[in-house]
Amino acid sequence: MVVAPADTLFALDLWHGADHAAASAALGFALPDAGQGVAVAGGTVLRVGPRRWWLNGAGFADLTPGDQGVVTPVGGGWTRVTLNGAGWRDLIMQSGLIDAESAQFGSGSVAVTPLHHARCAVFVRANDICEVFVPNSYSGHILSHWDHLGWTRVTGANPS
Repeated sequence: MVVAPADTLFALDLWHGADHAAASAALGFALPDAGQGVAVAGGTVLRVGPRRWWLNGAGFADLTPGDQGVVTPVGGGWTRVTLNGAGWRDLIMQSGLIDAESAQFGSGSVAVTPLHHARCAVFVRANDICEVFVPNSYSGHILSHWDHLGWTRVTGANPS
């Protein structure tokens, strides 16, 4: 597992009643549906709430959704953990109440779920790679648990 700060993570919040199509037009890319993440120029976009998306990449630093909402840097509060290999699904299931083996939880899927007592976001990049965004305040606890389960921790850089 590669552990890195999530310093290129931004939250896009749309105002209540905002038009998703108008926001997409202002942003220059389509916003993914619930439970999905997509690659766009500048990084990836993850749907993490009813009117909230995470913009994952340095290319989003100066983005604005016009009068449809706001983009805020949130990466300082999160740690990005990249899990590689076939065993990541088992690790996620040992850490929380999620069926990571479901056929519906494939590449491009996003789940916001408690993992070992902390609300985390899981993004499936590919069948054998996922990114888990862990709140900084819980990262030591979760990483220690994953160390205990046999995963090796490597400090890395942001993949943005």
